[in-house]
Amino acid sequence: MTNPILIDTGRSTTGWSFWGPAFTCDRLWFIINVKQREFINAEALTMGSMGHTILAHYYAQLGCKQGGFEYEGEQVADPDHFLPPEEAVREWARLRELEGTEATPYLATIFDLYRRYLQKEPHVSDQVVAVEHQAKLTLGLNHEGVFGLWIDKNLSEPRLLDCPGLEEPVPGVPGLQHGKPIEVTKRFDLVMRHSADGRTYIWDHKVTGGSVSKKRAEQYSMDGQFAVNRIMGRQLYEDFGGVILNLVQRRSPWTVSRQHVPPTPWRDEQLCRQIYSKAHSLANQLVNYKRHYITEGDWQMTQNELVCYHRYGKCGAFDLCQYGPESE
Repeated sequence: MTNPILIDTGRSTTGWSFWGPAFTCDRLWFIINVKQREFINAEALTMGSMGHTILAHYYAQLGCKQGGFEYEGEQVADPDHFLPPEEAVREWARLRELEGTEATPYLATIFDLYRRYLQKEPHVSDQVVAVEHQAKLTLGLNHEGVFGLWIDKNLSEPRLLDCPGLEEPVPGVPGLQHGKPIEVTKRFDLVMRHSADGRTYIWDHKVTGGSVSKKRAEQYSMDGQFAVNRIMGRQLYEDFGGVILNLVQRRSPWTVSRQHVPPTPWRDEQLCRQIYSKAHSLANQLVNYKRHYITEGDWQMTQNELVCYHRYGKCGAFDLCQYGPESE
């Protein structure tokens, strides 16, 4: 028997963490991906990752106890294939601290969160279908000649980046190469077949220190990551039912709230064109920047009070836009 594994719950290669900032502000995308600055609060980011890790191992072992599920291309039915949840998050913390990220002080909170989470669902009747499942969409034509974002089996002809682009990937920018396919990747936190209606749902965990009000799903509905979930889900699962937001509060009152994310059908249909246009715009800008035809100041700033100073506070790049890169 092989040693139990630690599930990778990190970002996918060209997921919404790569594309999303560009739909908010071109300069923000530039600072995050080209300059490789990280602005998410360190505590929130670390505890969110730890929460994802402990939930991933809980549901992976649960799926094995239910009879098994496919994980990274193989059928797994032995719970010991995965590290136990508490041990997994300890190992995650150990590895992050080797990289210089403080994580151990948050372990007690995450263990408390996990204990309370289990108390809220002593019996799970839904079936685990997948945990941290990686999927990919490629821009192009399907077998009926329809332009869109397609999983591999539905893709007939990829639409390549046909403007000047990078000759090879650079750190922080895994895509945007001239003559290469334009891809959107995703790592599903959890896929469940619900006992109530027999349909398959993609779950997205959000471990938060903030509100878990009933409005949260509506607030997330226009977030592009959920459009990607739906586009993939409809192609991967014939009985696809939609997306569930699994909100888990990491402080008192430790609420767990599962909410259906409202569909946005018109927006979902436009996403392929939005990605196509944005990929070409970013590639042109990036090539011109690397050739010194433009400066950092040419990356467009949104300059809007609701974007630059949002519900979580001011944008992480606020000072860099207010005073310039010399303020770093």
